[in-house]
Amino acid sequence: MFDDIVAISTGSVNVPISIIRVSGPNAFKIVKKIFSGKVGTHSSLTYGFIKEKNKIIDEVLVSWFKSPNTFTGDNVVEINAHGGVVNSNKILSLLLRNGARLADRGEFSRRSFLNGKMSLLKAEAIHDLIFAKNDAQAELSAKKFNGESSKLIKILNEKILKIIATIEINIDYPEYDDVEILTKENLIPKLKDVKKQLDKIRYVSRMANTIFNGIQIAIVGAPNAGKSSLLNSLINEEKAIVSNIEGTTRDIVEGEINLGQINLKLLDTAGIRSKADKIESFGIKKSFKAIEKADFIIHLIDSTKQYSSVDKDIEKKANNKNYLKVFNKSDLNWIKGEININSKDGDILPLIEAIKSNFKNIDLQDENILYNTRQLTLIDSAGDKIDQSIETLNNLMGPDVAIIDIKDAWEDIANILGKANNENLLDSMFSNFCLGK
Repeated sequence: MFDDIVAISTGSVNVPISIIRVSGPNAFKIVKKIFSGKVGTHSSLTYGFIKEKNKIIDEVLVSWFKSPNTFTGDNVVEINAHGGVVNSNKILSLLLRNGARLADRGEFSRRSFLNGKMSLLKAEAIHDLIFAKNDAQAELSAKKFNGESSKLIKILNEKILKIIATIEINIDYPEYDDVEILTKENLIPKLKDVKKQLDKIRYVSRMANTIFNGIQIAIVGAPNAGKSSLLNSLINEEKAIVSNIEGTTRDIVEGEINLGQINLKLLDTAGIRSKADKIESFGIKKSFKAIEKADFIIHLIDSTKQYSSVDKDIEKKANNKNYLKVFNKSDLNWIKGEININSKDGDILPLIEAIKSNFKNIDLQDENILYNTRQLTLIDSAGDKIDQSIETLNNLMGPDVAIIDIKDAWEDIANILGKANNENLLDSMFSNFCLGK
């Protein structure tokens, strides 16, 4: 049995309406102690005053939700009060003095999960929606509310569970002849099929997360190629110092923009050249590190100068990266067949279109995509364990040994849904194979 918790759901800010939420077995009783109006029935709204003894604190509307048909699964009461910080905190204090305790961060959603009112995927989707940085992120987070992104995970969960249950029956009930006998020859293809689906989720998720969480773009090039001007033009802000003097930028300067559903994290780096003083050389080292870490490289080249050994070195180090060669100062020289911009005057549309084109084939609405770091880590782990189980079988050990890694992989998949427990194994064994007949 949970205790009674309370929090200001709308936060400690001045807003027109503030919502103070109470959840727990005694939520109705606690609110009644400070509310002069009628206690409502389920999903009803009543009017009245919040009072401290006989003194009116606020005029409010109160929403009443009776267990178990509530967000948390417990009784829930929401007080819609006038939203001043002082007033909201005063009502909160009254509720605390009358039997509730202050909720921990995320505790309402945690209770909802523990009471079976939402999956772990939905709980994480709520978190992602709250912290969404653009329309695409908000839309995708809301889409997960209906569990659309968990369909393939559930299928994989059931597929691995069936494999485990079959192996368990082969071991414990060898005389039971209604069940397929799993050997190395027929088990490895089943495991490879699971691994193929895990790899698909991993690939599309990694690519989409690059877009969803922000594509880290390093703007690199020789000194005075126009990198700082380009950063300023992209973010529409005079953030980086622009100067004719070589070596002005000696550290990484960052900026962030959205191009529709694409979020860009921009890094303006120090100009790379072979001769530099000691301090500037530190900045150049950071530029090369930025190339290594970035998802995408914009190699900015001064179109009025020859393609130098420094430019060749940058192109070499950007090998195997998403890479765009961009020629700047198009007002002075135009390079046929290349991306030409004028960063100083903000003429950068060809570059923006080229960036968008590089990511146009990634469908952010693909239901196989996972955007949560915890979920992706579990997918990686499950894939590694399936690989290990296949290796075990190839080393002439049987399913009774391989099952150890297969069970670990299943736990990883089940933990994405927050449902890893051995009861599921027993349910699968008895429901699918009728062992009690």
